[in-house]
Amino acid sequence: MIDFSTLERLDFQWGRIGYTIHNQHWRRGYGKEAVKAALTIAHKDLKFHRIEAHINVDNTASMKLAESAGMKFECKREGFIFEFGEWTDNLIYFINFNDMSPPSNGN
Repeated sequence: MIDFSTLERLDFQWGRIGYTIHNQHWRRGYGKEAVKAALTIAHKDLKFHRIEAHINVDNTASMKLAESAGMKFECKREGFIFEFGEWTDNLIYFINFNDMSPPSNGN
């Protein structure tokens, strides 16, 4: 499952991507293929300039997936989201479409 949230339009054209891959399909390349295709849609069809992924600090697989899809690490936002009964940190990965081509759906 992949979803987008609009964070800000107007002068920003800024969104967030979220993704979940069922565990029986992990490590088969489906996540990379799906996220790359979704980023292409975000750029070409939804006209976003910037997409962020907000990733829990212990989710190494998600970090690797974001990087493999062409996203870059930006920062750690401390106390960013209320999860599991407390404010938790997230790592921010991003892609800007003005300074690079959208990801291709190929390898």
